Amino acid sequence: MQVDAHQHVWQVARGDYHWMSPGLPIARDHGLDDLRPLLGKVTATVLVQAAQTAAETDFLLAVAHGSAGLVRGVVGWVDLAAEDAPAQVRPARATSC
Repeated sequence: MQVDAHQHVWQVARGDYHWMSPGLPIARDHGLDDLRPLLGKVTATVLVQAAQTAAETDFLLAVAHGSAGLVRGVVGWVDLAAEDAPAQVRPARATSC
């Protein structure tokens, strides 16, 4: 198995990519259909958050679940300073890609 441990996917309309200026060439949706033809011998990947929101983590987990086994992990986001941080991490950790 060859794993690419850092990929980003996003849907611009979700609205939480505050760093992304509309004029940037990357300011369009990027999904697994864009990625698959570029993988070569890579058989698995890890998605990494591109926005610091819980909604982004939920989005990435949904993409992972629909990836037919391509996505083997998600590096999401949790506000670790929040009082309920452990409760936020537990469900995400228990979720299987």
